Amino acid sequence: MTLEEFTAQLNATTFWKEFTFSQTRFFPRPKQQVELADGIVKIGSLALLFQLKERSQETADPDVERRWFQGKVLKKATSQIKDSLRYLSENEEIRLTNGQSHEIVVKGADLQDIKKIVVFLAGRSLPQDCWKTKFHVSTTAGFIHVMAAHDYLGILRTLRVPDDVRQYLEYRENVLPRLEHDGVVVEEPDIMVAFLSEKDLPEPGLRENMSAFVQDLDAFDLTFIMRDLHSRIVNPDGSTDYYRILEEFARLPRGLWREVKTRFVKSLSASKRGEAIRPFRLAFPKSDCAFMIASLDLEWPATGADGLRMRNNAVAMFTEAAKYDLKTQRGVGILMSRDGEFFHIDWCFVDEPWAPNAKMDDLLATTSLFRPTRERMVDSFLFQGCGSP
Repeated sequence: MTLEEFTAQLNATTFWKEFTFSQTRFFPRPKQQVELADGIVKIGSLALLFQLKERSQETADPDVERRWFQGKVLKKATSQIKDSLRYLSENEEIRLTNGQSHEIVVKGADLQDIKKIVVFLAGRSLPQDCWKTKFHVSTTAGFIHVMAAHDYLGILRTLRVPDDVRQYLEYRENVLPRLEHDGVVVEEPDIMVAFLSEKDLPEPGLRENMSAFVQDLDAFDLTFIMRDLHSRIVNPDGSTDYYRILEEFARLPRGLWREVKTRFVKSLSASKRGEAIRPFRLAFPKSDCAFMIASLDLEWPATGADGLRMRNNAVAMFTEAAKYDLKTQRGVGILMSRDGEFFHIDWCFVDEPWAPNAKMDDLLATTSLFRPTRERMVDSFLFQGCGSP
């Protein structure tokens, strides 16, 4: 497997196929085909631009390997990143096909946050000073992340949640120039532990605390739902409307994934047991989105034409009520219902400005539709023992 294939597969697993592009050739003008980047991840207004450099004919000579690194990684790859930014600036729109084989229009003007990343796979004789190079600052392209392939793998295996990767890249961009200024050398796991434990700056040796990090996948992982979302939607025209739902989950940190999954599991368990349970709702102010998770009332039909109509009406009503109650711009709803030994999972997405609604006020005031809410801080990353190291 080549570095390009490996990175494409890794990105599709973490960021989902809907937001991953490994084939990025396009025609800026007739008969002129260029490659936008070696790989792209695009989630709403966020884009990760990748250039990948793999050593194909390594030698045992450190000086030769250093010249490869300086020429291919620090010079050519960073120059190609500049080309990527230029293509996005010069072309009003670029049409690319993602990992789901859907054609997506990419507009540079819509990308408010662009992360530039060079991933390299070097030979064994590469000198230590090259391995220690973790970024490059260009006068035109700005900060460019430089990562060894094994470090990039470690980042995605540790974080797993798209928004946490975004936050890690921001943290990395903030601390690395400061460390270089102070003459402090750290390894990628040192940076990771500092990020996970919310330290102002990484320190050499912090990686020893990585063994205390709790990777509680069972508690937060939602990818089993997200990866198959496209197959759960009646979608005869190949619509990409469900991308909006995926985007909202991609904007949440791990701590919110954990909260959503807790409520999802409780609602699903209630459906399995045939027990009534009030709908859950929560909001993440930073993304201005409410999430509603509910189990269909046992007295309401769930199958046949009447059941389909009831489920559609119920998930829309609960989602709009949760969004209104929490005063957000957007709302995502999940409704579970039992059908014999199987379960239906229905989705809803609402996007409209919040405005006073007398009927909704009356509904919320006269019914116990939802349980009480409270505002609280949610930890994303957990460590064994007394919190962070």
